[in-house]
Amino acid sequence: MQERAHQTEEVAHYWDTVASRYLELFRDEFRSKPYDRSVLKAFAAGLRPGARVCDIGCGPCGHVARMLAGEGLGVVGIDLSPNCVALARAEQPALRFETMEMAAMSFADGSFDGAVVYYTLHYQPKRSLPPVFREFARILRPGGKMLVVAKEGAGEGWIDDPMEIAGQVFWSAFSPGELHDLCAGAGFQHVTSTVRDPLPDEMPVRRIFVTAERGR
Repeated sequence: MQERAHQTEEVAHYWDTVASRYLELFRDEFRSKPYDRSVLKAFAAGLRPGARVCDIGCGPCGHVARMLAGEGLGVVGIDLSPNCVALARAEQPALRFETMEMAAMSFADGSFDGAVVYYTLHYQPKRSLPPVFREFARILRPGGKMLVVAKEGAGEGWIDDPMEIAGQVFWSAFSPGELHDLCAGAGFQHVTSTVRDPLPDEMPVRRIFVTAERGR
């Protein structure tokens, strides 16, 4: 419990520090990422009009929430970093964003029809993630759908901050198989994944897109 609390504080501090720079870099990232746009739109199309979706780890841009809301969904974004939430609210004033820890969300069981976890897992030790995925399942209704997006790789540990702001940051990379196992271990079914190659201006690793459905 103490280890988790310490990790949570470190992640929140990191994102409070880099949030403004991240917003500058990624505010309009979807303009040059047609594959990512198509995956998000396909996810939205698989839900009923007006379905409730949680954008878990919304960051300072709120751009995932904006895209989902643009597809007719009711979206709530959460993030561990108060600075990220404040910036997301300023960027997307029509949408709702809350400061919240993804491992212990305050939503009632079955509150959402869908959840999107967009590059949110990388700052957590892998051993801490099984209960996090069970929390994802808890807030979804039976049959609710989840989309997880992550960078491919192996291992975990401290690396130099890619944005060159905060010294070092803890980083976990994933294989499709690891993400499949995390989903299955939390009771998700129909787990599928696709990958895309990195774009010229991205970190040189493939991107993984995993979809899953909470068991009924």
